[in-house]
Amino acid sequence: MLALLGMGCKAGMCGGGASGSGPLSSEERRGMPGVIAFVSERAPQKDVWLVRPTGEESQLTRGPEDEYPAAPSPDGAAVLVVAAAEVGGLHVEQLRLAPLEGGPVVMLTEPRARARNPSWSPDGSWFVAESDAQGFSDVVRQAPRAGAEVTRLATAREGNFEPSVSPDGTQVAFVSSREGDPEIYVMKADGTDVRRLTAFYREDMAPRWSPDGKWIAFLSDREGRTRVFVVKPDGTGLKSVSGSATTGEEREPAWSPDGQTLVFVAKGKEQNGKARVWVAKVAGGEAVALTDGKSVDDQPAWSPDGKYLVFASDRTGDVELFLSRADGSGQTQLTKSKGADWLPRWFVPKAPLPAGATRAEGH
Repeated sequence: MLALLGMGCKAGMCGGGASGSGPLSSEERRGMPGVIAFVSERAPQKDVWLVRPTGEESQLTRGPEDEYPAAPSPDGAAVLVVAAAEVGGLHVEQLRLAPLEGGPVVMLTEPRARARNPSWSPDGSWFVAESDAQGFSDVVRQAPRAGAEVTRLATAREGNFEPSVSPDGTQVAFVSSREGDPEIYVMKADGTDVRRLTAFYREDMAPRWSPDGKWIAFLSDREGRTRVFVVKPDGTGLKSVSGSATTGEEREPAWSPDGQTLVFVAKGKEQNGKARVWVAKVAGGEAVALTDGKSVDDQPAWSPDGKYLVFASDRTGDVELFLSRADGSGQTQLTKSKGADWLPRWFVPKAPLPAGATRAEGH
């Protein structure tokens, strides 16, 4: 389920929602943009659901496999979904396109391979993903339709992982073990001009372009624990972003829409603290905790306008989704189901929430 850590809260380091401020009003929630795709375990299998900030919900996928929201399409018309299953003793992961307006889910990748970590081109005409259809992990490119030609972009047999398309669609950042340890590389969108950005004897992973294209965020254990770093696309300017505020593993970094701030999950310095949501300015300074460390808070995602956050938390005894303002104030429970709800993806849909939407129990 969730890869959750434990974390804590230092006086003066918590956001406004860590104590004091009340929940978001119904009026404020009605003004929030978009819809949130998430995984729900309210059925025997994991399905993808949609929820508006006001609490109306709709089920998007109903397959027999476990399904996870990977990447909403740039036009908001569909969600790339990873469907995971055991087939003939093998663990397989297939990419599928689930349209928000209903209709059949489109199978995009081979059913007996593992395809995951997709990233869209800005215009939605193609995406890249990690695939082991050829026996080892490649970075591949294809159009989002059944039977589309698959182009292998990065094919080093040592493995290529976690591709991320630049905001202008001209480059792809990815992880490769071609020279030993996993490092961050960048190539043109056609697979040419491969350049290595990082060089260290530890692991660098999970590259993500900033929305303005000026930075690539990634995770690295080069300091003895996993931390969030940024580097410019030309390989200069490499630095960590959290200062000295956190301890333990940092993970789940996500860029604000303006490219100025990263939200992530990490431990504070308190003994027996739990996983907390933090924000850090790329320009510098100490990271600021938005949650209080009394529960496990994880997987933060920004609203499309950058004014709000959604994250998963076990503060009610089950894992549910919560909303807050970007400064951590107004923390408000969003989902209230009988199974865990997690892995939120916030985006603006092309069409209204599908017919048959219901308000979550307790809203």
